[in-house]
Amino acid sequence: MKEKEPGIKKMEQGMEEKESGIKIKKMEQGMEEKEPGIKIKRMEPGMKEKEPEIKEKEPGVGWAELQEQQAYAYWLECVRGLGRKSRWELVKRAGSPKAAYGMDTEEWRMFLPEKKAEALEKEREKYSEDRLLERYQEFQKGEIRYVSSIHPDYPERLKKIPDPPFGIFLLGEMPRKEMPSVAVIGARECSEYGKYVAERAARELAERGISVISGMARGIDGISQWAAICAGGKSYAVLGSGVDVCYPAENRRLYEELKIRGGILSEYPPGTQPQAGLFPQRNRIISGLADVVLIVEARERSGTLITADMALEQGKEVYAVPGRLTDPLSRGCNRLVKQGAGVMVSIEEMMGETGLAGRTVHERGKEKGTTGICKNVYQYLDFYPKSAEQLQLESGMEYRDVVCELMELCAENQAKQVSAGQYVKQGELSSP
Repeated sequence: MKEKEPGIKKMEQGMEEKESGIKIKKMEQGMEEKEPGIKIKRMEPGMKEKEPEIKEKEPGVGWAELQEQQAYAYWLECVRGLGRKSRWELVKRAGSPKAAYGMDTEEWRMFLPEKKAEALEKEREKYSEDRLLERYQEFQKGEIRYVSSIHPDYPERLKKIPDPPFGIFLLGEMPRKEMPSVAVIGARECSEYGKYVAERAARELAERGISVISGMARGIDGISQWAAICAGGKSYAVLGSGVDVCYPAENRRLYEELKIRGGILSEYPPGTQPQAGLFPQRNRIISGLADVVLIVEARERSGTLITADMALEQGKEVYAVPGRLTDPLSRGCNRLVKQGAGVMVSIEEMMGETGLAGRTVHERGKEKGTTGICKNVYQYLDFYPKSAEQLQLESGMEYRDVVCELMELCAENQAKQVSAGQYVKQGELSSP
């Protein structure tokens, strides 16, 4: 019997193979086979098997072949000097990662630069097919997963962006397809106001069952992700390094929590150290995984605005938190608003405008540290410094009571003394 498709093994005697155009099934008589995403019913003698419903116009593969193709895709990921566009081109021309491995060197040279063809040839000489499969099996024993674009766990959202990653390395879990998500991003050197907004926005999103996507960077990114975790929600970080590299090191506690309460993703192989050129590229994945992108603070020229541009190219909704005209950290957000970005007044309003409303999962928690007598002073505090005298005038309280309550609020991390006699409101959650 002849093989019908390259990559499909010859059928054994007594076995029946049917192809629907997307799924390929093998069954022995009277046996049931279970494969991911394929439902197979036991057939009575003389009955024909009903073909599965075709949802996508992509060739499907069985589990064994999927694992084999994963191994070849992993091999392509590990070829140094071969970018994702070259990997996509190889698979497009060959038909599959395994077929790309089997191409002649001269075929590679027809559409790849000489250096890349040579790099592939050296890697193929280094890894025979058996050794290649053994290496992937050894990799699978660790905690890091590799999900190529042909794997069913590859995020559907990423398939729709203009420049999708060839594959994703993962610690933890992949963002759930059915779970709405919002990217919360902003300045590394953020203000107290930015910190407060990021914490509050992420917490309210998490309480409504919306996952928070960000880059685990210092400042707004890490603050928002920590807030989501503290609220019992899910958060996912996209790194500009390998997933086994915690950067920045100060976010180690957040990094460990994300592995348990969400996931850490990267398109770069394990061991890849953070480099300036890698971060702008990872930003497209942050926006690609999100339904909405929320920018809390950004300078006029910053990487955050690169993410905003990528989100707009992907057709995503972009919202910005406006700020004072004289505040350098608000100039980027104010410019985005001028260009047509949505204005984030409240999470509830943003959800209503973007179609994410009505998805609340958890009950909202109570405000921390603003109950009892201290609420009298706390409600007059701002993220811009105020003196005890000004707070006395605004609240109508005795000066001694104002000072006592300020001391108590500072002890509870609800207020902060920034200079002699000057106080500002602090965020509601402690950063990791």
